[in-house]
Amino acid sequence: MSVMRRRPRRGRLAPLLIAALVAGSGAFPAGAQEEGAQEEEAAAPGPIVTDRPTDSASPVLVPPRTLQIEAGYKFTHTDDGSGRTDTHELPDLLARFGINERVEARLTATGWTFRDATAGDDDGFNDVSLGAKFALGEGRGRRPRTSLLADVSLPVGQTGFTNDYVIPKVLFLAEHGLTGGAGLIWNLGPSFVSRKKDDERRTDVVLNYAIAMSGALGGPWSLFGEVYGNFDFGSDSSDSHTVQAGTTVLLGRTFQLDVRVGYGLVSGVPDWLAGAGLAFRIPG
Repeated sequence: MSVMRRRPRRGRLAPLLIAALVAGSGAFPAGAQEEGAQEEEAAAPGPIVTDRPTDSASPVLVPPRTLQIEAGYKFTHTDDGSGRTDTHELPDLLARFGINERVEARLTATGWTFRDATAGDDDGFNDVSLGAKFALGEGRGRRPRTSLLADVSLPVGQTGFTNDYVIPKVLFLAEHGLTGGAGLIWNLGPSFVSRKKDDERRTDVVLNYAIAMSGALGGPWSLFGEVYGNFDFGSDSSDSHTVQAGTTVLLGRTFQLDVRVGYGLVSGVPDWLAGAGLAFRIPG
């Protein structure tokens, strides 16, 4: 027995086809947009990671084609018994540019130093350092994230505010992730410091170190503590050791503020220090 099928009317079929095409064409772009948004989010750099206000440098590099500016103000007070010296330093600049995922270029400039001392007041421009940071390894499990930092201090400062000689420095940088969002960063490496003694140039090895711990306080706030300094192997030179602590506040993903205070542990370094600053990124 045959069954007769009614042929759909053209007037009803056309709207159905149009509706199906519109629905289908809308579905594919929506999926593509969602996939593109996920890829964009995955490719977006994380929140800003700075080298200030600690003396230690993080092994994290600035994202490629990104300029990062870190600057601030630093005050130190020294009283060695023979007189008092207060110094003001600004802009305490560190400019960092990501060349690629494994290399960043760096320029460090303390800028101007203003001295208010018992013996008299003076001011001047300090030396400038040029360098680079190179990524070595990603942190996985107990293995830390590591980088190598190399720079050269150029004697471009004014008399009384310069080292007079080119001073190269190399630092190994490492960061360990700890429980509870805490982190441990340490730096270690030599500087080759040239000095003049009895009208002769002498080069000494200075071993620089820094150890810093940081942790989240809640929200955008973080706290850090650090000990840093150097062991000077020059025959008539003294070592340098300082502790400091402070806080940072992250305002968005690309802007950070910081404050810190510190205390000198040995003679020959400031009795205490204080500072504040900011850091921000300018994407390429």
